[in-house]
Amino acid sequence: MKRTVLRILTAIQLTRLTIAFGAISEIWFVLLLMWSEQPQPAEGLAHGMSLAPALLAGAVVATGLSAYGASFNDVLDVRHDMVFSPERPIPAGRIKVGQAAVVTVGALLLAILAASAFRGEALRVTLVAAAAILFYNAAGKYIPAIGIPTIGLIHALHMFIPDLGLGFTLPIWLVFSHTMLIALAVHVLEEKRPKITRRSAAAIAVAWLSWSGVILTLGLYRDSGFHFVPMGFLAPIAAIIGFLIVARWKTANVPRLVAAEKLKRYGAMWQCLYGASWFLAIGHLVAAMWLAIVAVVGFSAMTLLKELTGITNKPVRYRA
Repeated sequence: MKRTVLRILTAIQLTRLTIAFGAISEIWFVLLLMWSEQPQPAEGLAHGMSLAPALLAGAVVATGLSAYGASFNDVLDVRHDMVFSPERPIPAGRIKVGQAAVVTVGALLLAILAASAFRGEALRVTLVAAAAILFYNAAGKYIPAIGIPTIGLIHALHMFIPDLGLGFTLPIWLVFSHTMLIALAVHVLEEKRPKITRRSAAAIAVAWLSWSGVILTLGLYRDSGFHFVPMGFLAPIAAIIGFLIVARWKTANVPRLVAAEKLKRYGAMWQCLYGASWFLAIGHLVAAMWLAIVAVVGFSAMTLLKELTGITNKPVRYRA
């Protein structure tokens, strides 16, 4: 029994499920947006599926892609982790490279299978997102000017999986910008190589401006039909300010590596709150309530998973 629990916790640590909630909330936001416009079981969600099965399929797609990216990264970085991150599952000897490779392939296949439940181009968008994850891990992460924008685009692609024709692209733009900013901050905090130079910082800024233009222009061209309620635009602004305050609070006066880890976890989970704020902005109160509940449950689960996986490779102690 103890061995089984340790294997499960090792798999959780390998796939970094503590930060998978962000990817889930990206897809769930779009599904709830579609459902709020057409609440009946529908062609609008996925081959006549009602909301609950669609949310389940979306969670599997998001978790599969997230686990695929995380475990693939560990498989490729075995030698690096032996020196710089010996507590990771592979260098620590809790899982073999071959077993981690099986987890990687299995997670990708699971995501592809779940994506086939959705209508239209969902499967193709999932494959494009998987290819982007492959590119990032194999080459992009070694060139910050390319890798950091790629992270943002991967998360933007998540939101197009349920509906490639989505016209309300402001939430996609925020997720793209949010994940790029976190990736940049983590790169600096973890002192990754190569360092961010002025030239690479300029290239990252140009990439952000260029892709922001593409995403926002796409929304204008498609004319989603969504309109802000009076003062509704304040809700996303409040969510952004709230994240900046929490990020500063959680990363102040802690070691750089701890700050980076906290930033990744809270940044991922905050996307549920972004989604809820967008629903408030357009007057979809029920959908906003559901995502707020998901945020509370997600924060609790994230904390629990972090504590459990921490116990597997550290002495039991209090962790703030």
